[in-house]
Amino acid sequence: MGGDSELKGAYRLLNSEFVDATALNEQHGVTTAERAKKADCVFAIHDTTQFEFSHADAEAVGYLNTGKAGFRLHYALIVDATDARRRPLGVANAEAIFRDRPPKKRRKKRGRSSKSGPQTVRDEQRKSLRWSRGFAKVGACLEGVNIIHLADREGDNYELLGRAVQAGQRFVIRVRVPDRRVRGENGQSGSVRTVIESCKGLLTREVPISTRRKRPEPQANKTHPPRAARIAELEFSATTVAMSRPRYHRADLPAELNLNVVRVFEPNAPKQEKPIEWLLFTTEPASTPEEVAAVVDAYRARWLIEECNKALKTGCSYERRQLESRHALLTLLAITLPIACEVLWLRSRAREEPDRPAQEVLTPTQIQVLRVLGPRKLGSAPTIRDALWAVAALGGHLKSNGEPGWQILHRGMIKLLAYEEAWIAAHHGRRRATHL
Repeated sequence: MGGDSELKGAYRLLNSEFVDATALNEQHGVTTAERAKKADCVFAIHDTTQFEFSHADAEAVGYLNTGKAGFRLHYALIVDATDARRRPLGVANAEAIFRDRPPKKRRKKRGRSSKSGPQTVRDEQRKSLRWSRGFAKVGACLEGVNIIHLADREGDNYELLGRAVQAGQRFVIRVRVPDRRVRGENGQSGSVRTVIESCKGLLTREVPISTRRKRPEPQANKTHPPRAARIAELEFSATTVAMSRPRYHRADLPAELNLNVVRVFEPNAPKQEKPIEWLLFTTEPASTPEEVAAVVDAYRARWLIEECNKALKTGCSYERRQLESRHALLTLLAITLPIACEVLWLRSRAREEPDRPAQEVLTPTQIQVLRVLGPRKLGSAPTIRDALWAVAALGGHLKSNGEPGWQILHRGMIKLLAYEEAWIAAHHGRRRATHL
């Protein structure tokens, strides 16, 4: 914060009972909605991430499944679907999930879990509820906006799919249970996988596959095994399936869902590598090669929320903030979320198209503020890379230190947003004085 008095003031602000994180998040949602209404269509990318606070008392801030102090955040990142560069517009829903008791020690059991389907749907803490709430809150926040909801495997459950169809919501959700029984277009019964495997490919595409390193967690390696970089030739196919409501679900859910299924498969993967395969449930049309490609490209936008998680944790160093209460942590999170979105946008664009105009990542007012108040001056036609370095310099970055990192961009963006707000207020004040 620059000094002891500033730091003390920040702690007083974050711990103040008069600062409401929910109200801050709602205002961020209003700003996000204003941006979204200017786009023809947006993606609402839903995900759950967790924050661990090694310095904090778990009794005060909550327990993670590991027993350590922390909580989970379920949120939706809104992205402009009509912009090929996938401009992040903000966050439309942010729900913190706390565990007040340490996890129970579980004995390893052979075979299936003892928790049955009927028990799961009676569980008031079940995952499907927060996903359904997220879809509904985004719809309410972005009323009148054309939305396509995106979710990974965790979103694949009948309750969420059914509620979304009932509400007329569009979505692309990755299949978690490929062995679920469905009925194909020709009336044949079988699993989702067997039905889609019988369909002919509609198009192929060559895609560069990045290296994936081995991780220390065995379960993570099982879900996402290590791999070497390669160029993969992928085949796309699609069909329509009918899915019956499980007997243990509530009767107010649809008795049957008719969904399109898109498969992305690597038929000729190297022997030592696991073939790439995606199965996607969607309400989007998927009968032509162009429509199928649009569904796949929509789901590919989901990686942005993983980058946003990184911007929160690495860029904004949220987990390293020395706060010890839920109230203070939630207040800081509400302040951090919009900053993370802007840092993500600036950093990703600076990597992809550094020579594009700076106006594509910063507002005209922000550029003017950097020209006047920034330690590294901008020219008459600054590029995105120029803007990146100017923001980093505002955060204290020295050019001799090389490429700016997440943390320095975060500090610079905090200052820039504060300067912009003051600049706009001063400008309006002068206009008002002139009229008087």
